[in-house]
Amino acid sequence: METSKEFEFRPAKETSRSKSPGGIVGRLSNFARNKARHSLSEKGSNSVGGSGGSGFDKPRKDLLKEFHKCKEAQDQRLDLSSIEITSIPSPIKELTQLTELFLYKNKLTCLPTEIGQLVNLKKLGLSENALSSLPDSLASLESLETLDLRHNKLTEVPSVIYKINSLETLWLRYNRIVAVDEQIGNLVKLKMLDVRENKIRELPSAIGKLTSLVVCLVSYNHLTRVPEEIGECLSLTQLDLQHNDLSELPYSIGKLINLVRIGIRYNKIRCIPSELESCQQLEEFIVESNHLQLLPPNLLTMLPKIHTVNLSRNELTAFPAGGPQQFVSTVTINMEHNQISKIPIGIFSKATRLTKLNLKENELVSLPLDMGSWTSITELNLSTNQLKVLPEDIEKLVNLEILVLSNNQLKKLPNQIGNLKKLRELDLEENELETVPTEIGFLQHLTKLWIQSNKIITLPRSIGNLCSLQDLRLGENNLTAIPEEIGHLDSLKSLYLNDNSSLHNLPFELALCQSLEIMSIENSPLSQIPPEITAGGPSLVIQYLKMQGPYRGVVMTGQ
Repeated sequence: METSKEFEFRPAKETSRSKSPGGIVGRLSNFARNKARHSLSEKGSNSVGGSGGSGFDKPRKDLLKEFHKCKEAQDQRLDLSSIEITSIPSPIKELTQLTELFLYKNKLTCLPTEIGQLVNLKKLGLSENALSSLPDSLASLESLETLDLRHNKLTEVPSVIYKINSLETLWLRYNRIVAVDEQIGNLVKLKMLDVRENKIRELPSAIGKLTSLVVCLVSYNHLTRVPEEIGECLSLTQLDLQHNDLSELPYSIGKLINLVRIGIRYNKIRCIPSELESCQQLEEFIVESNHLQLLPPNLLTMLPKIHTVNLSRNELTAFPAGGPQQFVSTVTINMEHNQISKIPIGIFSKATRLTKLNLKENELVSLPLDMGSWTSITELNLSTNQLKVLPEDIEKLVNLEILVLSNNQLKKLPNQIGNLKKLRELDLEENELETVPTEIGFLQHLTKLWIQSNKIITLPRSIGNLCSLQDLRLGENNLTAIPEEIGHLDSLKSLYLNDNSSLHNLPFELALCQSLEIMSIENSPLSQIPPEITAGGPSLVIQYLKMQGPYRGVVMTGQ
């Protein structure tokens, strides 16, 4: 079987996922995100290689040969994937010893009745074909545990599937299924059900009979409700309901005390039931892109294992009620794109594990007095707010590596910014800055400095001390000159000087930036450089600076 992967909750990205209990399902995320199409098995034995041709006769001849070899060797596994098979000849019925049969990525529109005689089959892989139905004879496969029908043309769950009581894993992703029948309740051994990316509008109440179900993946459908009976699936650890049309969750959700992850992103949910607080095994609380205006009081406090909180793209006007205790175990908080105007003092006083805080696109006008206590944070995003002052206490965030303050109303930076020794990225674009403090030169690990769209007239000479700087964006300012120390930036790859209406010249030292690959000078007059040179673009300008300046004898590389 292919290594299955957990379903994904976010675009994304870097965090490791907890494994499914008992290794039953493993990890579904990479498949979910990349829509990869792999077979259940990656082994190559007994597989038919090559394209196999597109006609019927040649594949048939090849298949009969493979059937004979398989029977002679009494192989239990047969892989006939990717050979453009259009039909399976009836002699397949003789391969009764088979426990695994893979027919991925062919051109099958139907299966022969004889396949029902492979009574020892445990795994049957049929994804990436053109199947719209299955033969009733599959009901005879009383040992079948895994059935993979992803990427076919099913408009309903074939009725025979409901008769295969031995099924433990059922993949139906990427079909055209509009409904799941009440007979799903017959599959009492089912541990993993994947019906993502179909057109299902509701789940039957019989879903509650699947008491062995560990993973239920129903994202990217058209669900408007989830039946209360879902609460009877007491073994569930993962429930993926994201990208549907849900406006509420059933109160019975609180019965799912083994739930580790619930995906409800991108729905229309206005209220989270307080009963969710009983799901104390939850590790992530991700409700991005719903219509939440508040959470039940102390909900997060009652979920002690939560390490990721994502409330982004809702209608929150304040932090959830619950005080500092609700973030004790939290590592990542994302409350981007809400209407929050204030960060309560002390709200992160117990968040000693917090490393990433995203409050982008809110209505913050100031930062709390205890901001200096957020010492564990490595990434802080406060962009697109209404901040006018960056507190001097910013220097106490000694572990900060990424600081995003773009699109605010900042008029100056505190000199203490230079004490953020670990800072790698600093984004200050679209503010009202007129100067950059000299102390910026102390940021030896800074690789990205974005200051475009401000009111900056000059840069400090200390800019030349940024030995790790790779990306410097100074466009759309009021610069009159660039300090010659810029020539010390050996790592600089990108330099944006566009739209500086008072910038008439460039220092010869710029030609010493041997790593420079991209330079933008559009709409900057550069009147002291011959117009025929500027008309030739940045590359010619660099050559001009090199040949006309005092460094013309210096051997240049990378130009």
